[in-house]
Amino acid sequence: MLNRKHPSLAAAEHTFGIKQMLCKRLLSISLMYCAQGIPAGLAFNAFSTILRHSGTSLAHIGLTGLLFLPWALKFLWSGMADNAGKQWGYGRLALWTHMTAILVCLLLAFMPPAQNFPIVLCGILLLNTIFATQDIFTNACAVSHMQGRYAGLANALQVITFLLGMVVGGAGSLLIYERTGWGGVMLCMACELFILWLFLLPLRTCVEPCLSNKQRTPSTLIALFNQPGFLWAIFIAVTFKFSGSAMAIMLQPWLIDRSFSIPFCGTLQMSNIIWSALGGAVIGFPAVRLMGSYRAVLYLAGPSVTLLGCLWFLQTMELENHTILYAILGLENFVDGGFYVSIWALLMNWSSAERPGTDYSFLQCGESLTNVLAGLSMPPLAAIVGYERIFLIVWGIGAGLLLLLALATRKLRPYT
Repeated sequence: MLNRKHPSLAAAEHTFGIKQMLCKRLLSISLMYCAQGIPAGLAFNAFSTILRHSGTSLAHIGLTGLLFLPWALKFLWSGMADNAGKQWGYGRLALWTHMTAILVCLLLAFMPPAQNFPIVLCGILLLNTIFATQDIFTNACAVSHMQGRYAGLANALQVITFLLGMVVGGAGSLLIYERTGWGGVMLCMACELFILWLFLLPLRTCVEPCLSNKQRTPSTLIALFNQPGFLWAIFIAVTFKFSGSAMAIMLQPWLIDRSFSIPFCGTLQMSNIIWSALGGAVIGFPAVRLMGSYRAVLYLAGPSVTLLGCLWFLQTMELENHTILYAILGLENFVDGGFYVSIWALLMNWSSAERPGTDYSFLQCGESLTNVLAGLSMPPLAAIVGYERIFLIVWGIGAGLLLLLALATRKLRPYT
């Protein structure tokens, strides 16, 4: 006799298999985003401090601004990387780029920054270029599998794991440097990345999308530009984070000028990052899941912009209590983290499944460009008008952009 399973049992096994595959995909995508955050944390939060401690001049330290370029310019090769992923496999290429980064870390461990500044700078730039490229492969996997009902979850995990990687690469690197020096930092980073690589190795096949003949069509930026709603999508990507980035950039010099200690500045920065990650998980993901990305953006934009006035409030009231700073800035980052997840869930749903690595990566470059513009414009303006006025200006810009953001979100709704 044939051993036939009861229909309900077969359905249960099928459902279990789907959930198991989803968990594997979420785990692999999270690990890739976490790995990408480690060199970003080193470049943005630790490298300049290490250079200054090793005796590097301020003029040379200013060149570390170049390290942000791969993340802002990856759209230039996103189409090529996307097409390579379609041909050779996104997961396979992500593992190769990952292993290449480990080798770069091992080489840099034997080159002290003070004596080899140009080589080390180019090495960290290469490291971030490698992971900016891996980010294209990771985005392709996320867009292919997580559009629709899982977009909020995917973007919450992206925020949490990338920020966790930045904490490891930033604050973690400084702690290691204090004890073992530059060589210890790079050797530990190589070990961290290798451990993540080992976890990713058996998961590489589960993230590969099943591409139709139409989806195998080469990805081009021209096709992206011609996609309905492109101008509204890029407008959202470029503008939504400007005020938040400007406030984050001005926070550190404001703290120093108010005579707060460097350890406090570091712990406050870490606290803000953690609260932002929690906001993405606790507010952003449930909002997108329950209301959809369109409504989640509209509901969270108002509170996020309102809380952008917290630095103006702190400056005006001349509050210097550590607990108050932790609480107010923690709340601002908590809400902003939820808003961030809702925005990127909306843009993920808009991105075309025919170009999974191109569209989403291109839009991320818009946010990176915003960070560059905020960094170039706000500190010089603050030197002229002072902190109280610059914080008010940043708040006003955020309020003005809120109205345009609501309009752009409504225009984008039919395509998400």
